[in-house]
Amino acid sequence: MSAIVRTAEDKVLILTIDRDERRNALTADMCMDIAEAVNAISLEDDAPIRAVLIRGEGAAFCAGADLGDDAGGVFGDNFHTCLQHMLTSLMNCPVPIIADIQGPAVGAGVQLALACDLRVVGPNAWFQVPPAKLGFALDNWTIRRTVELLGGSIARGVLIAAQKIDAQQAHNVGFVHVQGDAAAALQFAHEVSGNAPLSMKHLKSVLNDEGFGFELSAKQHQDYLAAWKSEDAKEARLARSEKRQPEFKGR
Repeated sequence: MSAIVRTAEDKVLILTIDRDERRNALTADMCMDIAEAVNAISLEDDAPIRAVLIRGEGAAFCAGADLGDDAGGVFGDNFHTCLQHMLTSLMNCPVPIIADIQGPAVGAGVQLALACDLRVVGPNAWFQVPPAKLGFALDNWTIRRTVELLGGSIARGVLIAAQKIDAQQAHNVGFVHVQGDAAAALQFAHEVSGNAPLSMKHLKSVLNDEGFGFELSAKQHQDYLAAWKSEDAKEARLARSEKRQPEFKGR
């Protein structure tokens, strides 16, 4: 059974990440399931979908990439390819994607929220991007998109210092479009689904044409690989399994 549950209500497709026991952490297969669902949407369908609502089952929106699944999680061979495919599919989808964030969004969960067009956020939500604490490196799109949607100064704190921002802080910097619970998110999705579909498709295509993609420059790619292959990355993984603070050595 897929951990991504698809339901439809009028013109709204609801995608629920149903993996509460892992705080809705993403695997490669889950990323592909989300991509498949949004890629199937066409404005010419007889029973049209005009908006997509993505939510998480249970307390968390999405705890990020699964750090414990060696095959399908962040350490798997194809996770990042599948993650980028999902993010690109969300941005290229012809209808608005709305994130219903009622709990923590961490790492890839924040990337998922960044790729959505609109965000409804409840008071229990918070956001954190922790690669600097895990010895990881991020793609160009995630870094630039964070700067664009959160602002340069906040982005530096979130990315370099791995600072956590709460729902109110996210609202204050404009990352949140509606403050409310899951019912408010669904109502907002229905409201958006009533807008002119061709207008929304055009607006999405322009707004998502930021002039940057996932690719890194040669120097950036070198630094990216160095982080992922470092002893520090291995130390962070070991420290997590041993439930202790990692001791980074810069190599």
